[in-house]
Amino acid sequence: MATCTHSGSDYEGAFPCDGCAPVDARDGVLICERCYRRLRRHLEDAADIVGHLRSIADPTKAAAFDRIRVQSSSIEIPAPVAADLIDASNDITTTLNMWANHVAGEDRPGAGLPAGAMADAAHDVVQLAVDVILDELDALANDADQIGALCDGVTIVHRDAPEVWTVADASVRWPLEDAPRWAQAACPVCDLMAVRVQPGRNGRPSRYRCTTDDCDWEANSRDDGGLWASVFADPAPAEVRPHDPRWMTLADAARLVQRTTGTVRGWVSQELLAPQLGRYWQDDVLAVAAMKRGEVA
Repeated sequence: MATCTHSGSDYEGAFPCDGCAPVDARDGVLICERCYRRLRRHLEDAADIVGHLRSIADPTKAAAFDRIRVQSSSIEIPAPVAADLIDASNDITTTLNMWANHVAGEDRPGAGLPAGAMADAAHDVVQLAVDVILDELDALANDADQIGALCDGVTIVHRDAPEVWTVADASVRWPLEDAPRWAQAACPVCDLMAVRVQPGRNGRPSRYRCTTDDCDWEANSRDDGGLWASVFADPAPAEVRPHDPRWMTLADAARLVQRTTGTVRGWVSQELLAPQLGRYWQDDVLAVAAMKRGEVA
């Protein structure tokens, strides 16, 4: 069970553990499916979040707003930048680099972003660390101490300004500008039409999340053998066929056989013609007219 520290012999004997955790754990790891997928989602978003923060402001011009400012002799004074932007991007980078070093077996602290790092460079630095962590995520999730620490550093959302920013903190404060859509299929857990589809970025899989208050289901397009990619695929556009001029309006059909529109309507009432969406097939109109003239169609 997720969060449970008991195993093996604890479930045997006269007084076995009957389970204390609220949900089943994901296969092969020590956390539940929901927590695993939320952690993975934030890790996948980390590089885009950091690049987004760096694109908002020039990191070399950060300033605290509550600090006393002195008059400058510069003609053009750059606008102050919220230091939180720089702190958040640097904290996230440091945390993820530390975990990447740990996973790679390197006993050294994580490095932050270099001063003045631009958005694309910051994105690449974080993406390298994230790729290392994601490659070993299942192994980390099978160690209770490590997965708890990783979740604390990535998925926790603090109520106030945090001492150390997490990816989740930054995504709440400065959300990415995405274009999600509503899925055309119901949530597999609550059976409500409330799933939002988030298109994948930079080669990442698309994600699917239920938005109802009592349902935390989410998955990506690679989960369960790609099942959800087919379930929540974009609806196929309606086939548009070129107009066939042999489908005629009532007036055109009457004109073709030199009859009135009332005569053609009478053929429909006699079930000699079967229009489709108000159109008449040219060959059918000619055949009925020939029959009425006593000719062989």
